[in-house]
Amino acid sequence: MHRIVLFSIMAVVISLALISCGGEATGSETVKKASPSPVPRAPMDEETIDGEAAKVDRGTEVYVSMQDPGGSGEYIYDPEELNFSVGDKITFVVESESEFHTFTVEDLGIDMAVAGGGVDEVTYTFDAAGTYEFICIPHKELGMVGKIIVN
Repeated sequence: MHRIVLFSIMAVVISLALISCGGEATGSETVKKASPSPVPRAPMDEETIDGEAAKVDRGTEVYVSMQDPGGSGEYIYDPEELNFSVGDKITFVVESESEFHTFTVEDLGIDMAVAGGGVDEVTYTFDAAGTYEFICIPHKELGMVGKIIVN
C-alpha cells in the first residue's frame, strides 16, 4: 500500500515538473519572426496593472534576429545597424535563432539574455543623439556586434 502511495506522489511531482518546463516554449511560439525593418504597431497596447486594464504606449516595434552557426551559419545580428531620432520610443523584439545570446547596449543600460529559440523585448525612449554599440556578450569576439545611430 505504501508503494502505491509513494508511486502516485512521485508521478504527480514528475507530471507537474514536466508541465512547468513545457509552459515557457508555448508563449514564445506566438511571437512574430524577426524582420530587419521597423514594423509600426498600434500606438497603445492593453496591459493589466493592479488588476485593472490600462493602456501602455509601446512605441514602434523593431525586430532583431540574433543568428548563429546552428541556424543561418554565422554569429550576426539582423539588422546590424538601426537608425532612430531623439524622442523615438522603440520596443526591441529580440529573437535568438538557436543558441543563447544577449542583446546588450551598455551605454543605454539594456542587457537582455535570450535562450536559444526564445524571444524577449524591451522598450526604450532615446533621449540623446549618438552612436551606441550593441553586442552579444558571449559572441562579441566572433563578430556579433551592431550599432544604433540616433540623430
